[in-house]
Amino acid sequence: MGEIENAQDRSNAKIRYARLHLEELRVYPIKGSGDDFERSHQESFLYHLFGARDSFLQELNLYYRCGLPPDKVRVDSIRRNLNKRGLSSLELNEITQLEDLQGSWLNDAKEMRDHATHRRSIPRSLYIGGPEDGQVHLKNPRSGQNTEQDYLPLFEDWCKEMEQLLNRLRGTALATYKSNNPLQADAGA
Repeated sequence: MGEIENAQDRSNAKIRYARLHLEELRVYPIKGSGDDFERSHQESFLYHLFGARDSFLQELNLYYRCGLPPDKVRVDSIRRNLNKRGLSSLELNEITQLEDLQGSWLNDAKEMRDHATHRRSIPRSLYIGGPEDGQVHLKNPRSGQNTEQDYLPLFEDWCKEMEQLLNRLRGTALATYKSNNPLQADAGA
C-alpha cells in the first residue's frame, strides 16, 4: 500500500472511530446523565471526527506534493507552501471556509472539540418535559447557541457530513494530483 492509500485509510479510520464512540453512546442506558462515560464518549467522538479533517490535511500534503513532514502539516503550512509555488487548493479553501462559518456543522464540531480538549467540558442543555423530553442539546461554546437537535442524531449527521465532504474533496484533489503526475495516474494512485 502506498503513501496516499495509507493517508486515506487514516482519514477513513478517524470517521470509523468516531462512529464507534457514537454507537457506544447509543446503547448507554442513562443518556443525559453527564457522567464520565457519556462525556468522555462525546469528547472522543469530537476528537476523532475532527481528527478526520486533520488527517485529510496529510492527504492534501501528498496530493499537492508539498513535501511537509507529517508533524508540520497544518492549514497555514500547506497554504504557505502552495502560495510559494503559485498554487492554491480548492479543497483546503472549502474546508477552512466551512470551518470558519459560524453555525456550520464543522464550525460547531471544531469549537466543541477545541473547548473540550483545552478548556472544559462541552456546555449542554438537558430537556425535561415537553416535546424534547430526554434530549440533550450541546452548545457551541463560542457562540452560546444550542444545537438544533439531540446530540445522537446530530453526531450521526456530522459523521455523514464529514464522510461526504472528505470523499468529494478527495476526488477533486486526486484529479489534480493525477493531472500533475501522469505516471502516477497510470499506476492507479
